[in-house]
Amino acid sequence: MEWTPEAIKAEMDYRQASLREDARRVHEYYRNGGKPRSWWHRMTHRHEPEVPNGQQAA
Repeated sequence: MEWTPEAIKAEMDYRQASLREDARRVHEYYRNGGKPRSWWHRMTHRHEPEVPNGQQAA
């Protein structure tokens, strides 16, 4: 796959949206009385589905 400017922008938009959604979930969790978790716990206990790999997703 060649990285065109459009592909790079789409990838950046996708990642930013994902980070914003993750931040929204964390804020909601804390607002509802959740206790803070370590970065390791957050990385190893994700509830999102796996993201398919580039060409396989098409």
